[in-house]
Amino acid sequence: MINEALKHCPGIGPVRLAKLHSEGISTWQDVMQYPQRIPAGCRFGMIEEIRRCFTALEHEDIQYFIDHLASADKWRILANYLDDATFFDIETLGLSSADPITVIVTWYQGKFSTFVEHENLDDFLNLLDQVKLLVSFNGSTFDVPRVLDAFHIPSLPCPHLDLRWMAYHRGLAGGMKQIANSLGIVRPADIADVTGEQAILLWQAWIAKQDHAAREHLIRYCAADVLLSRFLAERLVGKDEIEEGKLWDTLPPIASRPTVLTGFTAQPPKPNYSPHKRSLKRKRLLLSMRWA
Repeated sequence: MINEALKHCPGIGPVRLAKLHSEGISTWQDVMQYPQRIPAGCRFGMIEEIRRCFTALEHEDIQYFIDHLASADKWRILANYLDDATFFDIETLGLSSADPITVIVTWYQGKFSTFVEHENLDDFLNLLDQVKLLVSFNGSTFDVPRVLDAFHIPSLPCPHLDLRWMAYHRGLAGGMKQIANSLGIVRPADIADVTGEQAILLWQAWIAKQDHAAREHLIRYCAADVLLSRFLAERLVGKDEIEEGKLWDTLPPIASRPTVLTGFTAQPPKPNYSPHKRSLKRKRLLLSMRWA
């Protein structure tokens, strides 16, 4: 599938692409085998670009494809490397860049990994070193910038794909929950109506009262978004590895519903200048030096 990505080649627009298809040029192999069928004005540039694509494919240089393929062809990257993809989502204490990350959940080959502030959040950096392709929904706008700020790193050490814009090119616009509804996907009843504001309440209940039910619920809520990302990715590339009826079977369980969801209004976080907070900040600065 990825070898059918031709829209990014120099001089190739919709009309010329349709003409190439009519001439039997629809893959990278066709370009190299039938160069005489390519218009002279774009022949050299197209052949050179396809050579670079073959080289990137051979060396599994996913970042090259992310940087060069046309937006409408980015789904082909996902189709080619779906089994190597790590899906992730984050929860924060607000939308401001100053609001800390509270939870990160990842999913790779059927297994969840959870990273929690004040516990093991910094271990996410170690995981990034091992990731071949990181996938999110709206991560380019929100999750990735927040990760870069939180861990004081200039860029991710791995390629990243944002499903939101791939979905947009397939006629699926809006947020994750809106797209899930359009696909007929219903979340488990215990998290069906949980909002971002309530996710803040859950974290505050865990920190202030050590409410384990709130902690479990927050992780489950975040994991549901990660699982939805994987499900959406499969739909975008035409695969059905996760059955819709069993979509939620692998979610982290919860023992009880936290009382906080029936209570208060979320309070803005207070600045934390504790020795523990300063120690975490120093640790992250040191960890980030590996990518400086």
